[in-house]
Amino acid sequence: MRGVEQAAALASQTEVAPQETLTNSLEIRNILCPVDFSEFSNVAFRYATSLAWHFKARVYLHHTVQIPKELLLGTMDASVIPGAFQAELTTEKGKLSAMAESAGPEKQEIIPLLSEGEPITNILEIIRARNIDLVVIGTHGHKGFNRLVLGSVTEQVIHEAVCPVLVVSRPQRGFLTPSRTEPLPLRIILLATDFSRSSDRALTYALRWASEWGGKVVLFHAVETVPPITQGRVDIFPEYNPAFEQQIARAWENIRKLVPETAGKTCEVIYEVRHGHPKAEILRVAEEKAADLIVIGARGAGPGAHLWGSNSSAVARAGSFPVLVVRQLDA
Repeated sequence: MRGVEQAAALASQTEVAPQETLTNSLEIRNILCPVDFSEFSNVAFRYATSLAWHFKARVYLHHTVQIPKELLLGTMDASVIPGAFQAELTTEKGKLSAMAESAGPEKQEIIPLLSEGEPITNILEIIRARNIDLVVIGTHGHKGFNRLVLGSVTEQVIHEAVCPVLVVSRPQRGFLTPSRTEPLPLRIILLATDFSRSSDRALTYALRWASEWGGKVVLFHAVETVPPITQGRVDIFPEYNPAFEQQIARAWENIRKLVPETAGKTCEVIYEVRHGHPKAEILRVAEEKAADLIVIGARGAGPGAHLWGSNSSAVARAGSFPVLVVRQLDA
C-alpha cells in the first residue's frame, strides 16, 4: 500500500487545476503512454502516436520496473538481487527503445522513460514534472476481474491524474486510422453525464475534442431504473411510476441547460435521455450512434470514489470503445 499512499500524497500536494473553458481550443503538447509491452499497450501506443502526429505533440513512452519485494523486505540475499535486477533493467530498456523506434519516421518526438519503483507513483510524478496534457493507456478488456494493464494502476491513474486519461483496448470502433499520416476521423463523441461536478469538466473536454475535428457531441444521461425500496415496498415497474416519469422529464430539462449557446456554435450537440443501468445504456447508445469516443467524468481517489465500482471505471473496463476519462478536480 506504500506506493498507493505515496501517490495519493503526491497528487494532493501538486494538483493544480488547469485553465479550461468550454470555448478555448484544444491543445495537447505532451502525451504520456505507460506500457507493459502487452498487445493492449501496443494499441495504446499507436493511439498516442496518432494523436501526437495530429497535435505535433511529444510522447513520453514510460515503463516501470518494480523493485523486487524480497529486496525491499530484506528476505533475500541482497548480493544476489542487484545483478538480476540490473539485468532486468537492461532488458526492459532495450524493449522500450525498440517500441519507440517502431513508431516509424513520423515527425513527433518520442522519449522513452524507464523508472524503478511503484508504477502509479512514477506516473503521477511524470504527469507533474513533464506537464502532461493527456495520458493514453490500455486495458485488457473482457479478461476477467483483473482486466487492466499494469494491474490496478490504470484504475488509480483514472481517479488521480490531473489530466484526462484515454483508455483503449481493442475497441469495436475508434478513431485510429491504419496509417498515422491520415487525419483522425474523430466525428462522433458520446458524453455521458450524471449532472454531477465530475461531469462538468468532462463536458468541457467533449466539446473541445469535437470542435477540434468539426465533430458532433451526443450529450447523454441514463436515468437508473433500479427498483427503489420505498416504505418497505419494491416498485417492480418504476417506469410506470409518476415519480419516475417526473425524473425523466427533469433529466430532459437539465440536460438541455448544460451547453451554453455560445459553446454550441463550435460543434453540433444533440441530446439523448434513456432509462436503465448507466454502463449498459452508455455502451448501447455509443453503438447506436457509432461513436468514435466516449467521454465520461470520474471522481477523485479517496472516500466516495468507489474504485472498481464507478460508471467511468466500468465503461473503461468494457473495452468496446476508446474512453476519455476526465477526473473532477478539487476546487
